[in-house]
Amino acid sequence: MSGEMHIPLETAAELVASLGGADFPHKLWQWLHAQIPLCHLSAARFNQPAADAVVQSVDWLFSRSADGVQDSEPALLSYLEKHWRQDPLLSHITPLQDPQLVLIRHEDIAAQDYVDDVFRRHQISAECNLLGRAADGVYALALYRQRDQPPFALEELALLRRLVALLLPLLVQHARLTVSLRRSQLPSLPHLFDKRLATTGIRLSPREQAMCHCLLQGMSAQGAAVQLGVKESSCKTYIDRAFLKLGVKSKAQLYGWCLACV
Repeated sequence: MSGEMHIPLETAAELVASLGGADFPHKLWQWLHAQIPLCHLSAARFNQPAADAVVQSVDWLFSRSADGVQDSEPALLSYLEKHWRQDPLLSHITPLQDPQLVLIRHEDIAAQDYVDDVFRRHQISAECNLLGRAADGVYALALYRQRDQPPFALEELALLRRLVALLLPLLVQHARLTVSLRRSQLPSLPHLFDKRLATTGIRLSPREQAMCHCLLQGMSAQGAAVQLGVKESSCKTYIDRAFLKLGVKSKAQLYGWCLACV
């Protein structure tokens, strides 16, 4: 790889012409992957009214992979439903003012279920994020490498850092010209849970089922108690009963159980 990453005029014209269309993610992937070895890229918007305000939600924009397959639904659902709250990227996004490049490796993530569901399951070794703020939140273009690929080199990171000023405005404009695929347009984890529950013959009480929904949405027993209007000790009882009926022993196993129907 040369010391500079040039974008040919023809390629730049194709990218700009494809903004708002279905071809933009593919053309962006083709160009980036030709410059730097990648296994996957994903674009998202973190909805935040202003710097230092609370990030309210995440909208997935698009994904592309080396094999042409987009994000598997389980991985996408798991991130949009709960793992984004565990993402160490949030500590960079919340105060973000100027464009930034952030490298995250699986050892940087404290939440073990996030590591297992996203990084280990898909053999991801590193995630390089290009971040930029717009009026409607922070846009992130995440570039991934698998374990059988070399880690991001300092030279590559320096080149990507210089590309932030080019790529982020394109990403923002593309999002404004398209209808983002929001979380509400995907089947939620509670929906998948109910779907599988209906096929098993297992009977949960309304409280037990609601408790499982709360856990799948990333709530703690304390948060679920507030949500359901019951004592925290009662929530723990509902959890124990539901887990026993379902044959699971942890939140991670509950998550896997509901995704078994996907």
